[in-house]
Amino acid sequence: MNETPPRFPWAERLCPRLLKSPWWLGHIPFAFELVARLRPRILVELGTYSGTSLAAFCQAAEACGAATVCYGVDLWEGDIHMGSFDASVFREVADYMAEQHPRSAVLLRKSFDDAAADFADGSIDLLHLDGTHTYEAVANDFRTWLPKLSDRAVVLFHDTEVTVDNAGEGARRFGVRRFFDETKSGYPHLELTHCYGLGLLVVGARAELAVLELVELAGSEDFGDYFAAKGAEVSRRFAPLGQELPRLDP
Repeated sequence: MNETPPRFPWAERLCPRLLKSPWWLGHIPFAFELVARLRPRILVELGTYSGTSLAAFCQAAEACGAATVCYGVDLWEGDIHMGSFDASVFREVADYMAEQHPRSAVLLRKSFDDAAADFADGSIDLLHLDGTHTYEAVANDFRTWLPKLSDRAVVLFHDTEVTVDNAGEGARRFGVRRFFDETKSGYPHLELTHCYGLGLLVVGARAELAVLELVELAGSEDFGDYFAAKGAEVSRRFAPLGQELPRLDP
């Protein structure tokens, strides 16, 4: 008897190799599914930090045979939420990407505004916003990079569900939720509430049908539960590493 194929085959098939940032672990299965459906030509991540999400994007692109170039943009100096980083953070990410994803990963050690000049208008298929999370910063990042997005582009916003209860007093500075709520009505969109939240906007006017299907499926009751459960499986792999979830400084 033939088994029914899974609705989310790439989330089922792939297992993440890099587990460094607890903030993003729970969204790796969704990232796998999204990248495999979109098969972006150029992917840009604003705010790469430890490389967990960028590595997941690279892993999915390589697994599905997409010739994606994944750019991680960051100064690797820290910000008002996470404090200052020392040079070892960048070195560790750079070494990992050079070893594991030499053809698909490119690190740009620049400010987000400066890096925008490196990309042609209409060239980016997937933009991940995960830098400074104040309302002003998120709004600036979105508006600065919007002309760079292609007619099939998708934008991800991490930390739409950060609260004082789950992240500490520093969460009061976060404005991702506010900006996403102000913007989402203009585009097909979906939201995941687990792992500090992830919002998706389908910005491109000629979006991939497989991506629009994700938006449609997100209206079902079990969509969020499925990806939350898959994310929890990844997070359980992280737990034995002995690292605690960070709290944000006020």
